[in-house]
Amino acid sequence: MQTLERLHATPAASWYAVRGDHAGPVERYVVSTAGGRAVTSRPDILGVAFNDALHSAVSDALATAPFRGFIESGDEERVTVVHFLRGGLNFEIRRALWTAYRFNRHSSAFMSSQRFREDGRWRVREDMYRKLEIPRDALLVMGDVVATGVTMENGLNVVIDHVHAQGSNLRGLVFFTIGCHKAEKVLTRLDARMRELWPGYERTVLVYLEGKFRLVDSRTPLRIGIPGTDLVRLDALVAPELALEQWGDPGAMLERCAIYDAGSRAFDIPTYAEDVLDYWRQVGELAREGWTLADAVTERLGDDPGRAREPAVAAGRWTGLDPALLAELADRRARFWADPAIRAPDSLARVVGRRLRAVARAAGHPVPEGADPTEEVNP
Repeated sequence: MQTLERLHATPAASWYAVRGDHAGPVERYVVSTAGGRAVTSRPDILGVAFNDALHSAVSDALATAPFRGFIESGDEERVTVVHFLRGGLNFEIRRALWTAYRFNRHSSAFMSSQRFREDGRWRVREDMYRKLEIPRDALLVMGDVVATGVTMENGLNVVIDHVHAQGSNLRGLVFFTIGCHKAEKVLTRLDARMRELWPGYERTVLVYLEGKFRLVDSRTPLRIGIPGTDLVRLDALVAPELALEQWGDPGAMLERCAIYDAGSRAFDIPTYAEDVLDYWRQVGELAREGWTLADAVTERLGDDPGRAREPAVAAGRWTGLDPALLAELADRRARFWADPAIRAPDSLARVVGRRLRAVARAAGHPVPEGADPTEEVNP
């Protein structure tokens, strides 16, 4: 079992250390910020607004990070932001380093990378564009969405190979992600490789924005989900701040994925919007089959009043919290389940309508069929 231990909290960010199973050389954290909660709960935040929200999340995290001293201890010229195109651009880490630390002389490296599925396995292609200018004793700071970890591992091995071939070295890696446990597995392997290549290598730091989400696979008990792609809240290790907000936002609880496709979400709005709208149309079909909001939340969170999984069980996975926060979590959850409206025949359909309208409006689409244009966007 893994738990989140509260390290410190400011108005901008709450920091947690991941404790328990699979502890190793990789430092593991979860950070919760307003920007992180927004992008993992509201798919209508897209395009430049999506980039801005992620920039806010990362800059707030950097400014309050427990490892801030590690980043600032070296010359800023030796900090390199690595971007895996396109998704890595979304985290705005180059600009976040300026916002948090006023770094202005850090460098950037770029490489293309596109995963695809072949014979039941995820592989990488389109990874031939590389602009890798990395100084000696570099500290790499980067961000990307991590589902299977294939893009992450392939790209970082390319970077390590390049640095080694140049007769140079790395001193550390800080990686921000909206992702799952695969990130830890990949970084544990890469940490061992870098320590073998460079005895002076110092630290590998992994930061999950808002939580360690669960990657959907063939065994995940969800009616709608894409294995190897979707990052869901079911059995996830999420920050209490995200859990607190979700009980007031049924749409967030029911999203197919915490992030969807980060590349299209920023740079190809029509493709992204159709992906999200198609999911909510499928949820609409469940509503027509007779599902209520209570039914849908029970499935997507693994929660119902009788099983008491959230936050009662999750409370055992958080340590160091203010008792008032735990009490507020329990109260919000209890009020959600006590509301008879969540069992009304049209309860799920109403959430579907609000979500369809919000995403369509943000993407500049006509209001889809089944979305009531008179309803407010927020639940």
